[in-house]
Amino acid sequence: MKRGKLTLIIPNEHEGDIGVGFLRRLLKQAEVSREEWLKE
Repeated sequence: MKRGKLTLIIPNEHEGDIGVGFLRRLLKQAEVSREEWLKE
């Protein structure tokens, strides 16, 4: 996942959907709001 110069590597060991809590933490680290995420 990339945003500007920030790159987050999202581990997905189970090759399926990631959990809501994990996604929320990733978005917080990337400073992406819920609204921004849902818009894209």
